[in-house]
Amino acid sequence: MTERILKTLSDLGIKNWIINSTNAQRHELFMILKRQDMLRKAAYAQTQVTVYRDFEANGEKMLGSSSVIIYPLSGDAEIKAKLALAYENALNVKNRFFELPEPVVSKAGKYDGMSPEDMLYRAKDALYKSDTGSESFINSAEIFASVVTKRILTSKGADVEYVTPRLKGEFVTQCKQPRDVELYTPFDYAVLDEKAISALSEKALERVKDRANALKPPVSGKYSVILTEENLKQLLMTYMENADASYVYPGYSKYTKGTDVYKGEVTGERLTMDVFSRAAFSFDGIPMPARPLLKDGVVQGIYGDTRFCRYLGIEPTGSYDCISVKNGTMPLDEMKNRRVLMPVVFSDFSCDALRGSFAGEIRLAYLFEDGNVKLITGGSISGMLPACQGAMKFSSERYKAIDYDGPAAALIPDVSVAGE
Repeated sequence: MTERILKTLSDLGIKNWIINSTNAQRHELFMILKRQDMLRKAAYAQTQVTVYRDFEANGEKMLGSSSVIIYPLSGDAEIKAKLALAYENALNVKNRFFELPEPVVSKAGKYDGMSPEDMLYRAKDALYKSDTGSESFINSAEIFASVVTKRILTSKGADVEYVTPRLKGEFVTQCKQPRDVELYTPFDYAVLDEKAISALSEKALERVKDRANALKPPVSGKYSVILTEENLKQLLMTYMENADASYVYPGYSKYTKGTDVYKGEVTGERLTMDVFSRAAFSFDGIPMPARPLLKDGVVQGIYGDTRFCRYLGIEPTGSYDCISVKNGTMPLDEMKNRRVLMPVVFSDFSCDALRGSFAGEIRLAYLFEDGNVKLITGGSISGMLPACQGAMKFSSERYKAIDYDGPAAALIPDVSVAGE
């Protein structure tokens, strides 16, 4: 396939291009209660070809681009037609000219990890390990395991290859008394982590029971809030978004190298974090090692794809999508030793990286007050990260997911809570 694409690109006189080839094995397991409902196995291959075209518009040099997907069964005529159309369509994309990355050559070693099917069934056993009670249970689950091989070729001479395994899925826990409720829980790991899956399942089974017994929303007002795990990850990822060249170049973000993200007094912990990527190389073949993002709250670098980094006059790094956060000194039990609201399940939690706002509608929360714990459902939280970040403290307990490695919780004071 690759050789046919290369020949067609040459025949069409297309000089600048990037070829991304994907070969994947994927196994999917569907469960109803503890019974296997379906096992599906799939293998697929596809190649994305991006072509670039130099031209001038209004006296300025441009570099247009267009991408097409080519499948293994595509004939020569189809390949030629797709690439010719893409080259023509590139004239409609009027980006300022930029240089493509320099060549890199690196080949992946032989994958000697666990097969997708082994990952699948070991994950299933870990997920159902805690499903032994009579009050709550897992009513359904979907688990997906894959091993993907990527190869990237560029007209500049790059030729790189890497392999990434992945295990992801979702499950629904249910409790029927005193009221029938369900909670949805997703998971996503770079490699099989049986302990983490079992712990997640156990926690979800407990939480659905608590949700079934929760009746009232919180009283409206200002609260110290403990934000946990996936929701904390989502909030902290806004720092990575603001350091992306595609945000910085058009002026959406004011970050530059050396920017102190804290504008006022800091009574909590100054953030230190790195960015990392599951992909060994970017879309256009740039190596993607872990890189520092913040050190004690000071921006260490701006990172992003080739186009926007070239426009900013910095070296292209590829666009990152994972963070590793170094903070965490306060035990979670100490965080709870005050009047504090800890939402653990939201019907929706969202963050706006540009404004710094965050908000979520509470499905289940715990209110710690005077040595007691109250079950809360309903109401919502909202806040502005720039206003509260200086007082944030992070747990010594850790949480790890496919795109996050950092503290499991953060204590955030003076968050607005809407309730009764």
